[in-house]
Amino acid sequence: MISGNSISDVYAQMLANTLHKHLRGEPLIQVTEILKPIIDGSINENEMFRKKLDNFVFPDGKTGKWWVEDRLRALFNEKGEYWNRLHKNGCFDYIISALYQMKKGFFPRWNANRLITTLFDSSIDLHKSRMPTPPCLITLAFHPIKDTLDLIGTFRAQYTDAKGYGNILSLCHLLRHVCDRTEFHPNRVYNIAYKPILKYPESTARKLLYTLSEEQKYG
Repeated sequence: MISGNSISDVYAQMLANTLHKHLRGEPLIQVTEILKPIIDGSINENEMFRKKLDNFVFPDGKTGKWWVEDRLRALFNEKGEYWNRLHKNGCFDYIISALYQMKKGFFPRWNANRLITTLFDSSIDLHKSRMPTPPCLITLAFHPIKDTLDLIGTFRAQYTDAKGYGNILSLCHLLRHVCDRTEFHPNRVYNIAYKPILKYPESTARKLLYTLSEEQKYG
């Protein structure tokens, strides 16, 4: 398992792990743990590391900043690819309400293992065609521990180079948002990718990894 205190701590490890497994043809599954995703109400990321990522230009002209903003829109914008599925049938609102009542002691804690929302809809997402593409984010699970809250996001596939950083950043923002509404304290974020892969050529991933690793070393 990949583990670190901040988003910046884990992302370079995620990229290196994906690249290594891709080159060796090993089975791909990746579990990433962020121990302190939020500190004093702010997302825990290294400013210079993020700047390096934002300014990185991929072969198609898109920047790291473009990809990060794309992932934030996917989860938080009403037109984003995950928004409707997250809020379908009032599921997300129920989770917020249940967590708030748990925190106040009005709702039994044994219900905690039910606080899962599924974005994958088997009635439309199980098919033989390449299109339409099912969502990559398939489940979100919230796990209260005393006065703290963990968030677990599971992806059926994840482009570590293009989308990995934005995905874990989105999960951290979501945890902070839920904690603000339920009065829990944010604890850990887990990102589970069944199939971590590369969107761009291996040479691009190596260049990005070098750029970010230099920042970690000297930043």
